[in-house]
Order: sequence, then structure tokens, then C-alpha cells
Amino acid sequence: MAISATIVTMGNLTATGAYLRISDLTVKKIIESGDDQNKWLMTYGVDCYVNAAERAKDTPAKLVAPSVDRFKVIADSEFADPMAAAYANLKTRSGQLSNISDLV
Repeated sequence: MAISATIVTMGNLTATGAYLRISDLTVKKIIESGDDQNKWLMTYGVDCYVNAAERAKDTPAKLVAPSVDRFKVIADSEFADPMAAAYANLKTRSGQLSNISDLV
């Protein structure tokens, strides 16, 4: 799974058609007191590359894009498919991404 999108990298450069892939994913239950009690926390990181061809190289060069580096999602119930939920959430990040399309 991966998506293609336009992102802004460090240095304010725009990368059109960048290849974005979820690199790590963690899900845990929040058992603390407060508003988020008994909810689920998903955190995920995103690796960014110039394009799919760069990602396919033996030693691909990653883009540095702090605005799409890491995200947190809090939900009322456990995620049935955490990876699919992370990609769905990433695609909703219109403030950080544009021209989003799914890649196979």
C-alpha cells in the first residue's frame, strides 16, 4: 500500500507526485483518566520519496517533510484494520497533502 501526493518538504520545496508509505504503526488502548479514557490511540509514521521509482531503488533517498512525518489518531473503538485506517486517515490530511491518489 502507498499513496502519491503533493507535499511540501523541509525548505518549503514542493514535491509533486511524491511516494508516501506508512513506515511504522502502533495501536494501544488508552487507560488513563480524563476525556480519552477507554479509547484507542494509533500513531503512524510516513516515509516520503520523490516517486515510486526512487522507492524501488536498493538505497532510496527519502524526502524530509516534517508536516507529514508522524500522525496520531484517537478512536472510540479498536481499529479493525489499523494499516487501512492509517492510510484512510493520511488521505484526509488536506492541510499537508494535495493531489492524493492510491498506488498499488
